[in-house]
Amino acid sequence: MIYGVLFYDKKFKLGRQSLWLLAMLLLIGLPATLRADDDDDDRSTNRVRRPIEELFKTDVIYPEEKGEFEIVLASLYQHHAGGDTWTIPVSTEYGINNNWQLETEWDSLVQRFPRNQSAVRGIGDLEIGTQYSFMNIGGSTFHLAPRFSLEIPVGDVNRDLSEGFLEYEPGLILAKDFPELHRTQIFTEIGAALVQRVNSPRESDNAEPSAHELNWGSGFLVLFPHAAATFEFNWANNTWNHHGTENEMYLTPGCLWRARRNMEIGLGLPIGLNNNSDKFEVAAHVVWEF
Repeated sequence: MIYGVLFYDKKFKLGRQSLWLLAMLLLIGLPATLRADDDDDDRSTNRVRRPIEELFKTDVIYPEEKGEFEIVLASLYQHHAGGDTWTIPVSTEYGINNNWQLETEWDSLVQRFPRNQSAVRGIGDLEIGTQYSFMNIGGSTFHLAPRFSLEIPVGDVNRDLSEGFLEYEPGLILAKDFPELHRTQIFTEIGAALVQRVNSPRESDNAEPSAHELNWGSGFLVLFPHAAATFEFNWANNTWNHHGTENEMYLTPGCLWRARRNMEIGLGLPIGLNNNSDKFEVAAHVVWEF
């Protein structure tokens, strides 16, 4: 694999700017009949086979085709007041049929740089999942995809490379195409992470609260002949139960480039919107399809 490393200058700082939250994108009026058409609607953004491969913090509605295999090599740099983290996730997708796919994601390398402490390096957690996509429901430009994943804590909880939770993650993606508006699509993903502690750190004070989490992501994408502009808002919160401490919000502008027929390159800049979020992140990925 060919992989470009992102270099980061420790002297560089991105000041937090005042950002207004965009109006939340709500999808209404889905037809009651969940029928996936075999032939794509000519008016739909989906008339081009899987026009984008991956977003940055939200799952895409598009499934892999039957027998198609995808591998994604990504880089995520997180800049936070308490210390920075660099992660290299490796993920795969395989199409069982034209609507149903299997997925895996593994944090193959996690490096943490805590303030005033030695850097920590090791492997992170593993996630396996599945998604079934109903495209062009009832001949319309609406799409829907239920999904489920299971995160397995294989990272070292004592080195803060894992939180030690087995996470059950159901979710639902809704999307609507506007082909007359430069083939724009708006999307919403609603999900949860139901946690079960299976690994505990030696120092009990370092254990994260066993709090379930709700997740919400919304945004839009605009397609061009060999590229796409993307914009995402994401919110994750577990403060509503079991003394959870997480309440993170991000705004992520991004761009995707179809370098070759079977290759996509993406770059996104998630910006934290509150004090619990990372100040900013740099997310990049390279996708190959076979």
